[in-house]
Amino acid sequence: MSTPQAPLLAFSSATVGYGSVAIVREVELEVSAGAFVGLVGPNGAGKSTLLRSVTGAAEVLSGAITLGGGSIVRMSPKQRARIVGVVPQTLPVAFAFDGRAFVEMGRHPWLGRLQDLSAEDAAIVDEVMELTDTSRLARERVDTLSGGDLQRLTVAQALAQRPRVLLLDEPTSHLDLNHRLQVLDLVRRLADEGMAVLGVFHDLDIAARYSDHIAVVADGSMAPAQTPERALSAAVIESVFGVKAVVRTDPVTGTLAITPVVRRADIERPTRGRVGVVCGSGAGAALMRKLALASVSVACGALNRGDVDQAVAEALDADHVDLPAFGEMTAAAEEVVRQEYAACACVIVAPTPFGRANVGNLRAAVRCGAPLVLVGEMTAERDFSGGEATSLWGEVVKAGALGVRTDEEALDTALGFIRDGAEE
Repeated sequence: MSTPQAPLLAFSSATVGYGSVAIVREVELEVSAGAFVGLVGPNGAGKSTLLRSVTGAAEVLSGAITLGGGSIVRMSPKQRARIVGVVPQTLPVAFAFDGRAFVEMGRHPWLGRLQDLSAEDAAIVDEVMELTDTSRLARERVDTLSGGDLQRLTVAQALAQRPRVLLLDEPTSHLDLNHRLQVLDLVRRLADEGMAVLGVFHDLDIAARYSDHIAVVADGSMAPAQTPERALSAAVIESVFGVKAVVRTDPVTGTLAITPVVRRADIERPTRGRVGVVCGSGAGAALMRKLALASVSVACGALNRGDVDQAVAEALDADHVDLPAFGEMTAAAEEVVRQEYAACACVIVAPTPFGRANVGNLRAAVRCGAPLVLVGEMTAERDFSGGEATSLWGEVVKAGALGVRTDEEALDTALGFIRDGAEE
């Protein structure tokens, strides 16, 4: 039975900061060989300070940080540089070196005083420049390069150190989409091959896509590192970032995808009124957001779990009846929905398709007694209910329901009903 290896980087009850000012307190974190750990949190929370404490640019005020099993406070800068490479948030001052000379600086921790690069050093530089797609920049002056090219050269320089630990502070902030994927795919591969990676991210989707575990830094402390699914729940995102979001699994990558819906501060105003929305299959998501931003509370009927509209309704705390995925409405659920719609200034029917599972929402709207606003037209492509949806639609059109073409027109019409109700 093999003995578990000690983590390459460990924070043990570590409080870090500058001078006597503590920025992040009592940090507990381990990053082992083969692990990619992401740090996320609001601006100014101390994520970058945690990285700087490893390199000596921030102070360890109490507790301990170990690097490769040794205390960092007992290491010289050269000893640290032989273990840890850094891609900083702020790009280095670009002096008039050429690209290759800039990358070659990454070999300095391994050279003696006034020692020239060996053939082995040159081969390492060639390799990392090829990996980062910077070979073409070898003879370009770095002070003439774009931010993206300089950032990739900075990644190459860090990798030229042959680090066992790699620290990333917003490593792709200047990169285009192609090179962002290239750099992060490379770092993910290096982690899989045994490198320990600790990275700071503002893009939560990117953090979730590449990190094995994520730790949230906020309010002067750091939560324990957890899987992306546990670390970045909708509740955590609202609590830490003040944003109501839909958190789902991306069908292409299989990783977590976070869609911000609204800032909590933008909907913490007194409610102007209440509007019903008949929706489903994502047809009402944008409209619900517009209503929330207009300080209108929403009742959304019965929605299946896994439906985009259900996820948005949940994020916005909109009233709705949860149905199992692919489940059908019961008569009891339909009556609850009818009563909710009856208490609304009007009910907007979004351009959702109707089948036997959800046509009960339309029946409830027709029978609730509130004015109806119909978005778009009822077509054969929308009616999978055996004709019942088309029949109900025709019934309310004859009764004087208002037809509109867009969500914006529906919102304006709903606000008009709310104003009329307030004046009565």
